[in-house]
Amino acid sequence: MKVNDFLKADLLGTKFLAVKGYSEVLDRETKKVSAYKLNVSLQSESSDFFMEMISVKVKTLTPTVSLKELENNKTTPVMLEDLNVGEYNGNLWFSCSDVVFPAK
Repeated sequence: MKVNDFLKADLLGTKFLAVKGYSEVLDRETKKVSAYKLNVSLQSESSDFFMEMISVKVKTLTPTVSLKELENNKTTPVMLEDLNVGEYNGNLWFSCSDVVFPAK
């Protein structure tokens, strides 16, 4: 089995809980906010990674689930749009284009 076997976002499932709120990701050169980081708990029981916590880089400064909506809740069900998994220097990284509320 190779690392690339784990780089499929669908292995994580589709049920996620945002834990607490966002933290800022600063650009190395400008020191300005360039993205947000969100801790997410994997909740899909069919996932091999059920109940794991991952940190996801959110590539927009205006996520649909706003900073304010997450700041007062310990956990909030969310969906991660365009979730990607990659590997760099032996570490897995996770990113998405937006964080939205799940359809009801």
